[in-house]
Amino acid sequence: MVDKTTTLRNMERETIAFLAVILICAAGITVSLNYYFKIYQNPYMRREVFNLSEGWQYQRPGASLAPLGSLSAGPNLQAGEALTLHRTLDIELPEAAVMIRANHQVVNVYLDDVPLFLDYAYGPEENPGMALRFILLPEDYLHKTLKIELTSPYALYSGRTSPILLGTIPSLQAHIISLSIRSVILMSVSLALGIAIIAFAFVQALNRTVYPQYLALGVFAIIWALYYVSTAFIAFLFFTPLQTSLFSLGLFISYQAPLSLFFYFSFQHYRKWMLPVAAIQCGFVAAALTLQFFGIADFPRLLHFQNSILYGGDLATIILIVLEARKKNYVMMAVAPFLIVAYIIKLYNLSVFYLRNGIPVYANIQDAYILLLLGVFGHGIYQFFRLHYKNKQENELLSLQKRLAQDGYEHIKTHLREVGGLKHEINSHLAAMQVYLADGRIGEAQAYLNQYAEQTSTITKTIYHDNFLINAVVGEMTQRASAHGIKMDLNLNASPARIADPDLYSLLSNILSNAFEACMAMPGGRERFIRLTVTRRSPYLNIRCENSKAGEVISVDDIIQTTKTDDTHGYGLWTIGRIVDAYDGIMKIDYDDNSFTITLALKDQ
Repeated sequence: MVDKTTTLRNMERETIAFLAVILICAAGITVSLNYYFKIYQNPYMRREVFNLSEGWQYQRPGASLAPLGSLSAGPNLQAGEALTLHRTLDIELPEAAVMIRANHQVVNVYLDDVPLFLDYAYGPEENPGMALRFILLPEDYLHKTLKIELTSPYALYSGRTSPILLGTIPSLQAHIISLSIRSVILMSVSLALGIAIIAFAFVQALNRTVYPQYLALGVFAIIWALYYVSTAFIAFLFFTPLQTSLFSLGLFISYQAPLSLFFYFSFQHYRKWMLPVAAIQCGFVAAALTLQFFGIADFPRLLHFQNSILYGGDLATIILIVLEARKKNYVMMAVAPFLIVAYIIKLYNLSVFYLRNGIPVYANIQDAYILLLLGVFGHGIYQFFRLHYKNKQENELLSLQKRLAQDGYEHIKTHLREVGGLKHEINSHLAAMQVYLADGRIGEAQAYLNQYAEQTSTITKTIYHDNFLINAVVGEMTQRASAHGIKMDLNLNASPARIADPDLYSLLSNILSNAFEACMAMPGGRERFIRLTVTRRSPYLNIRCENSKAGEVISVDDIIQTTKTDDTHGYGLWTIGRIVDAYDGIMKIDYDDNSFTITLALKDQ
């Protein structure tokens, strides 16, 4: 006896073994990649790089020298005011150079008041862009004073300082490449996701299903990928200072528009509340791009307004996302944690940017948005295949219904022909009966009546149950069983309430097919039968099928094994068990030397 069979344990063992192999391979790949990328993070060529962030003094116009605790922060100055940094060079290195990052600043460098680098390329109101300056030092630089003068036409960047590094130029370049590896990898991932999401939206549109939220998300993924790599050190090696400024700030200003449109189209309950947020953010992006294009106002001057709109819009969006998640919007439930984490990190970075106190954190924002993209894309793929499988099931069911309806039509035609023939003969049969009875030949009349009853018993039965599927499956099996001398006993007293048609068909067809095959495997001369019962004991629909059999039932670890050699067989009981589990049901199997019984109870109400 098998009390309950839910899955084939031998299949479970194979699956577990396969998953274990996958995990072992994944662990090996992870360890190898970790070691590989650690080398990129600490390259051989970076061994001669020294951070000069400490020990500086600074001077404002008209003021005396004052100590500067660290280059991670600088004083607040007005636009156009020069900040001069002073430091004695006390690290000796052959072929030494200094690397200075200029954030929308003009940089002039002196060694003991002797000019090493003077930037006269930009006027006082022009955007000097973002640049890395590699300045080779003379051989006798040791113990001399390095003086760096920084001037910006923008108040946000005036007085702002960044770490200054000392090293050979190859070592400094290796250093900035190593710092950019993470951004390049995440850029590749984000670009791939963006292209995949847009392709997914295109495929769905070809199937006449329009998902504008996926198009918006794909555009966001591409903008986000380009934005983060444009702020990495490696971008300074490929783009001019002005290009770096335009790309980084333009993409930063732009990314919020498609993201807000994604949330707007994804909302199911609070879309009208999201509309003003999306409209304001998209409107600002359009206005900023227009002003920059026509030279009316450039991105650095618009950044302060962008921050106000961005962080205010993000806060409103998060509130609406939480409300949507409470309404069982599963996409919002998936993205809410990542968006909240990203918002907290952005608030911290904003405070660092304006207060100039602390070190900004960018990697975690990248992680949060990459996970957000992966979560939404994964959910979209799941929905796609779920709908595809559902449509496939519906199409298969329609095809099945069409075939069964055709079979039913043929049975009805046969039934009507037989009934019509009997109706045609009924008058002659009545006349014959009258003759026997009139002559007092009671015995012969009784024999004639019995013979007539046998003829009427062969009329095809067409209605077995009110449910179309049950009637069709049982009717088809009854015809097959009758053709092979198998007796069918039916007790169909209940109808399903909420069991889906594909599941109902799979249950009955697998149960009856297994019973029919067991009967067909019996040697001749023995009784063959199938007894099917469908009853209800609320909240369960009960299905019981008993069939005759011959031969031993093979059971391994309470799992019934198929006796067929064809690899495509053996999944009938597994399919039945899977459906039973889906309806919180129970399956029980009993067998002896002569019969096999399967009993199901499915929660149907």
